[in-house]
Amino acid sequence: MKIGGLFCLEESAANNGTGQGGGLPFISVPDGGDLRFCMSGRCAIYYCLLDLMMRDSTRAAYLPAYTCETVVAPYKKAGYTLKFYDISPEGLTPLFDRKRIPEISVLGLCGYYGFSSYDRDFVGECVDHGVTVIEDITHSVFSADGKDGRVQYLAGSFRKWLGVAAGGIAIKRNGRFEPDLLPPEEEHIQGRLSCFEERRRVMAGEPGASDRRVEALFWETELRLRKLFDAYESDDHSVRVLKNFPYRDMITKRRNNYGAILDRNPFSTGVKPVFPLLYEGVCPSHMSLYSPHRDKAQEFLARRGIGSTFYWPFPGETDLAGFPGTAYITDHIFSVPVDQRYTKDDMELLCDALADLGGTPE
Repeated sequence: MKIGGLFCLEESAANNGTGQGGGLPFISVPDGGDLRFCMSGRCAIYYCLLDLMMRDSTRAAYLPAYTCETVVAPYKKAGYTLKFYDISPEGLTPLFDRKRIPEISVLGLCGYYGFSSYDRDFVGECVDHGVTVIEDITHSVFSADGKDGRVQYLAGSFRKWLGVAAGGIAIKRNGRFEPDLLPPEEEHIQGRLSCFEERRRVMAGEPGASDRRVEALFWETELRLRKLFDAYESDDHSVRVLKNFPYRDMITKRRNNYGAILDRNPFSTGVKPVFPLLYEGVCPSHMSLYSPHRDKAQEFLARRGIGSTFYWPFPGETDLAGFPGTAYITDHIFSVPVDQRYTKDDMELLCDALADLGGTPE
C-alpha cells in the first residue's frame, strides 16, 4: 500500500526536540477531576460505567445506532438496557427523541471523524434531568468543539491517531474514579507489539514480511480483546508516548491533507465527502466518503495502492429498518487516510484515484 495500513509503533517522544510534550494540553480536566490511561477505548468506557454504576440504579443507556461493537459491548457487560437514536446521513447528526429522557440514566454521545454535530441543547436537557452523559471522544479528541463542557465522563482511544499498544483514556470531570484499574493484560500488549513489529518489517521491505500477516496478527489480538476486556490500565510505554507526542504538528498535517482533498472536490460522480467543509478548530481523523458502490470503490482504490476502511459494520443490536439514516450510512460510507504520515503529494495521488473511479467502478 502506498497510502493506508496500520501505524508503526511510536517511540517515546520525550526527546523529540519539538518542545510539544509534557502532557495532554488538548484535554482539560477541572480541578477535582480525574484522568486515567486505559488499555483500550472499550476498557475506558467500561471503567466509566463501573464508576457510575455505584450510584445508577436505573441503568438504561441511550446510544447512537451508528456505532461500533466496541462502544456497545461495555454497556452490555455492565448490564445496561440499551435504547438507540438514529443518525442523519447529512453531517452525521444525531436524531434525538426528547421523549426518551425520562426513560434513561445515561446518554452515550460522540462526534464522527473529527466533526461534532449533535444538539447541544439536548445534552443540556439530559443533564438538567439528572441523566449522566458519557462522551466517546475517540474521533473528536483533537477538535475544539469535540468535548462538551457539561459531560460528566469522557472516554476514548488514540489508536486511530498514532501507533501505541494501549490507547485508552477515561476522564471523570467531577471527583475521583472510585474503582481501581486492573494491571495491563500482558498478552494483549504483546500481541499489539508483535503486530507493530511485523508492520515495521513490511515497511523495511524485509523478506517474508507481509501486510496479510499484519492483518492476521491485528485481528487475532483484537478479537481476543473483545472476549476478555475489562477495566485494564495502559502500559507505561504507551502513556509516555501519549504524554509527549507532537500533537500540534499532527493536527496541522491532518488539516492540510484534508483541505488538499477538498480542493479537488468534486472528484467524480462516484463518491462525495460526508463533510464537505473543514471548519476552524476541527481535526479530522479520516476523510469519510459516500459511494453507492462502496465495495467496488474500495477494491478499485486498493488496486491503486490506497487502503480504505469501513467504520462500522452494524453491531446488530436492533433492527436497522427502524433507523433509516443509520441504514443508509452503513451501506454507503467508507474512509481514506489523511493522517500525519502523508504529504500533499500523497493526497494528490489519492485524489487522482478517486477521480478515476467514475460513476460505477468496474
